[in-house]
Amino acid sequence: MNGPKIVVLSIIVLWLTIAVIVIGYPLIAGRIKVGLDPVSRDNDPQAFWKAYVFSTTLFIAVTIAAGFFVHSILR
Repeated sequence: MNGPKIVVLSIIVLWLTIAVIVIGYPLIAGRIKVGLDPVSRDNDPQAFWKAYVFSTTLFIAVTIAAGFFVHSILR
């Protein structure tokens, strides 16, 4: 493998690890932090899902921006 392919594969593995933590952990644990306070899916489902959607959307937007940045560097 040449240099750029290794860099891209490393970035993909790092992104998948972070995605599992950011997107998957709140679903498994049933709680998400909002500021300094945790919100539980059982106690306040509306606040949980609102925070979860916001967190996931923000993560995807940052991922897209980072992807364009990395693409412009590797090009």
